[in-house]
Amino acid sequence: MNPHFEGQEHLSFCDIACASTILNTLFPSQKLNQSIIYSYVAKAHMSNGITLAKLSLFFQICGVYSIIRYSDHENFEEQFREDIKKQDNFIIVNYWRQYYINEKDYIHKSGHFALIAGFDQKTDYVLILDPNATRFPHHWLPLKHLVRMMSTYDKMASMPRGYLIITHQNNNKQSDQYRIYL
Repeated sequence: MNPHFEGQEHLSFCDIACASTILNTLFPSQKLNQSIIYSYVAKAHMSNGITLAKLSLFFQICGVYSIIRYSDHENFEEQFREDIKKQDNFIIVNYWRQYYINEKDYIHKSGHFALIAGFDQKTDYVLILDPNATRFPHHWLPLKHLVRMMSTYDKMASMPRGYLIITHQNNNKQSDQYRIYL
């Protein structure tokens, strides 16, 4: 996945950057960039950001199978632990984050999408491939902290946040059928 990683081209493209990275990992001959994905697929479904459901729909339009896991599920943390251990899974997390912007003396608060690139069972940390790589390099984060960040309410979706699973094994069988018709 890392050779196909793309930082987000625009401030609101964290979801599209994650999708581009996964699609180019699954189907490297397609060579899709964020502008193509936005113009031909995502633009029709985005209005001031995107929800997990709309991101899942985007993958469906591209012929890629995905599963949504919302944080209101009773065993959310245990399910997340199981899912990140499966090597055939690509995971996009949707979480609430806050950070201080020095230049503006401002605390930025927003929903965000990022990729999970690894899990260290000994330390209980997950590796985040942040599409906003110019501001936030890839980093390790305690799993429990990430679960708390995902266990927030998404006002735009009127639902809890969570994560999206794209299973490489299921989609690999469809690779010859995958097309974005331009």
